[in-house]
Amino acid sequence: MKVRIVFVVFLLALSCASFSQVAWQLIKEKNGFKVYTANQESSKFKSVQVEAVLNGTLQKLAQILRHVKNNKDWVYNTKQSFPIKVINANEVLYYSETALPWPVSNRDIPVRLKLDVNTQQNTMRVTALGEPNAVPLQKGIVRIQQYSTIWDVKYDGKNSIFITYYLKIDPSGNIPINIINMFLSKGPYETFENLGRLLK
Repeated sequence: MKVRIVFVVFLLALSCASFSQVAWQLIKEKNGFKVYTANQESSKFKSVQVEAVLNGTLQKLAQILRHVKNNKDWVYNTKQSFPIKVINANEVLYYSETALPWPVSNRDIPVRLKLDVNTQQNTMRVTALGEPNAVPLQKGIVRIQQYSTIWDVKYDGKNSIFITYYLKIDPSGNIPINIINMFLSKGPYETFENLGRLLK
């Protein structure tokens, strides 16, 4: 177990380093949200960065993130999500299926979500790392092999939270470029727009 924990921490450290070193390009700016993309050396799919300022508190955001079964209410095109194993109040392994337009097959991924809340500094870091082998493959659904997200969150103490969100994903298989572009620009924007409504 210790070896596995060290390996996960190592992967997240690599993700943090790679996110900070890329050249981000602004592709969408609307209603206070900024969406950036950058090329990945290890994949043909681009990384995504979102900067957002939302009304709310760290506690409310943490509550929303912990209730993974409700992801379909705000995470773009989520068909279903549910906990596989709750490790503790701030860590859960969950399953998520994303709906894609016909004739493209839906994608799924088991994800280990961790929340690290610092109440003294009013900050929170959220990490989510795909564990593609955590559950058996589902018939007719393509398993995502690479998925990682990092949330850096700062609360101003006055009902505003500042979020920098990073996403690195390889959805596996063949996906038309128009669908890829839709998920790069529309997906992150709508996800944070929905999140903003839940936080109010």
